[in-house]
Amino acid sequence: MLNMYQGVVEDRKDPMELGRCRVRWIGLHTEEKNLIKTEDLPWSYPVQPITSAAMSGIGTTPLGPVEGTWVVGFFRDGEKRQQPVYFGTLGGIPQKEADTSTGFNDPQGKYPLSERLEEQDTNRLARGMEDDTPISIRRNSLDEMQAPSGGGQLKDIQEPETEYAAEYPFNHVRFTESGHLHEFDDTEGAERIHVYHTAGSFEEIYPDGSRVVKVVSDNYTAILGENNIHITKDTNGHVVGDVNILVNGDVNLEVDGDMDTHVDGDYSLRVDGKIDIIAQKQVTVQGKSINLN
Repeated sequence: MLNMYQGVVEDRKDPMELGRCRVRWIGLHTEEKNLIKTEDLPWSYPVQPITSAAMSGIGTTPLGPVEGTWVVGFFRDGEKRQQPVYFGTLGGIPQKEADTSTGFNDPQGKYPLSERLEEQDTNRLARGMEDDTPISIRRNSLDEMQAPSGGGQLKDIQEPETEYAAEYPFNHVRFTESGHLHEFDDTEGAERIHVYHTAGSFEEIYPDGSRVVKVVSDNYTAILGENNIHITKDTNGHVVGDVNILVNGDVNLEVDGDMDTHVDGDYSLRVDGKIDIIAQKQVTVQGKSINLN
């Protein structure tokens, strides 16, 4: 029968890059670092889920605990206790900062975060709180654009606000140290999928299936096959800089209604072949001066 142990991760920088951690196990190791230093603790192997092959790079990487994380494990060699394994983590409500002078603490003193003391280790977004999260950052940095509405007029369009309304325990959150975020929110009536990059770029699918994508820097899209777009309502675009398009084949544009083109500056049309203008009704050409050569 295997005995279960609890311990604290003190080092995760595995030189073999296998996801191992140096763990100080309760009942086996003292908290006195002068007796057992962090670097003298044995490396504990991670147990991976059955959904991960854990072989030849197939599956998920066994990375997650940070220094200071409480873990649960056992020794796969039984009473010899030379081959420690950890398979789970334990959260709580930290009450004080790490004491770097004693064991069972983060040796660097980073975790638990000082601004999260006396607060649940469960991510705020999973608990229905959005203060100091990517959601609050997004609410305070909404984008605005303009689009033509015909007749030389412009209309204002604003980035839709997030419809975050999560309730515990339905929002499944994964949050990384640098601030990357994944949300799979199953809150009834507020179901969302949200992917957020710490720089501010994100993609969110709303409860009604609407999608908002924001890229805060450059964007590059390459489609090496056919591209088909079907839009059943209006399309609006606002480009602050230039638009450059190269078409190596033909261009076919069909408009069932009216077409209005407004140019504030000069307009130049160059055709190396012929031009055919066919109108079923009147053709009007108006200008301060008209030169035909």
